[in-house]
Amino acid sequence: MKFDILIAGVGGQGVVLASRLLATAAIDAGFHVTTAETIGMAQREGSVTSHVRIGDEVCGSLIPSGNADLIIGLEPAEAARNIHFLGNNGSIVVNEHAVMPSVLNGCAEYVPDQVLEFLKGNCQDTISVDFTQIAKQAGTYRAANVAMLAAAAGADLLPFSSGELWNVLEKMVPEKYRDLNRKAFDMSLERVSCMKETEQQTMDV
Repeated sequence: MKFDILIAGVGGQGVVLASRLLATAAIDAGFHVTTAETIGMAQREGSVTSHVRIGDEVCGSLIPSGNADLIIGLEPAEAARNIHFLGNNGSIVVNEHAVMPSVLNGCAEYVPDQVLEFLKGNCQDTISVDFTQIAKQAGTYRAANVAMLAAAAGADLLPFSSGELWNVLEKMVPEKYRDLNRKAFDMSLERVSCMKETEQQTMDV
């Protein structure tokens, strides 16, 4: 068994925490795991990526280009920047909330909607939601990374269940933030469930 996850975002979005949560959940589920981070100027909202490789067949900490089973993009442009890692049958979970300074380096204008269309055009199995808004509704925008992990689990894109993932979150999230994160987690699961129902209804028509 081998399952590769690449998490991409910018400094301050919780990329490294998300990778640790996934790695711990995978270990608790009985899998072998390796992780690696590539951190740029994180304090200035620079690019941050984390490689989470699950399974006994893993060789090396970094995911080879074209081998990722899942990309979790906490920021649209960062997901697009790393799409070359995605495998042919891979999936994407992307946050529609853009962090503008991550790409405004004197280059062309950043139009998030165009980036999202690019991602959907290159990956049929793309879940695109404003997870930052879900997190804000739950009580803190900082829980967007937790909401995204919940969405991936709820869409059956991870090799363990949403319940197994929450068990790890419950242990790793400080008690004073636990209820907020649980709310963001549940709201995201509900959103994905509604999306799956809508998709199924469309297919049945």
